[in-house]
Amino acid sequence: MESSLLIAFDFDDTIINGNTDHVAYNMIPGGLPEDVKELYQSGGGWTEFMRRCFQLLHAAKVPREDLEATVKAIPMVPGFEDLLENLYTYNCEAIIISDSNSLFIQNWLEHHKLKHLIRRVFTNAAYYDEDGLLHLEEYHVQKSCELSERNLCKGAVLDIYMRLRACQGMNFQKVAYVGDGKNDFCPMLKLSENDLVFPRQDYPIMNYLSNPEKPSVRAEIIPWRDGNDIWRELRARIDF
Repeated sequence: MESSLLIAFDFDDTIINGNTDHVAYNMIPGGLPEDVKELYQSGGGWTEFMRRCFQLLHAAKVPREDLEATVKAIPMVPGFEDLLENLYTYNCEAIIISDSNSLFIQNWLEHHKLKHLIRRVFTNAAYYDEDGLLHLEEYHVQKSCELSERNLCKGAVLDIYMRLRACQGMNFQKVAYVGDGKNDFCPMLKLSENDLVFPRQDYPIMNYLSNPEKPSVRAEIIPWRDGNDIWRELRARIDF
């Protein structure tokens, strides 16, 4: 089996124009308490920080429906609906690797009728208990990658997925990664000279790619501002 492209996307500030976790904790009445702010800054980890935020939302009786509606209302980055539809039409394989959570991503994709365009989603597991409290679990726990959060090394996830698909007999002409933040730097380092990385213009990832003290990305670097930019650049490099 062969496909022209495997393309991996971050979710927050990449597919969507916003951050699911940020809109969630901004719903806490009265704002974030100082001890919760310090939880992440002191090394508690992002998932532990968000667990505490969900506990505060639950204690404040913020309705589950309000939380989910707020996440669903985050707008899509312009051009991404066409981009994902085009990738699907041309038999490309699209996956998401995100430090958000399974519930937020699934709800957003279903609401915008895009779920069928994504083959796999790799993210932190989330579920409601019988009392309506949203629980969050780390995707994995790792200490080997200093570029990543301890709950998710996107580079390891991408590397394992590429190896898995190779073992399943799927060969890709190219692999691409699309992201905006510092935790997208690691997966970009996993790609070869034949591959493509799409850092979002004017977002933190650009600082990592231009820092001479950081490892060099071997793949071709193509900054973007919307989904139309990405599709245009893909069409220029791949014979669909």
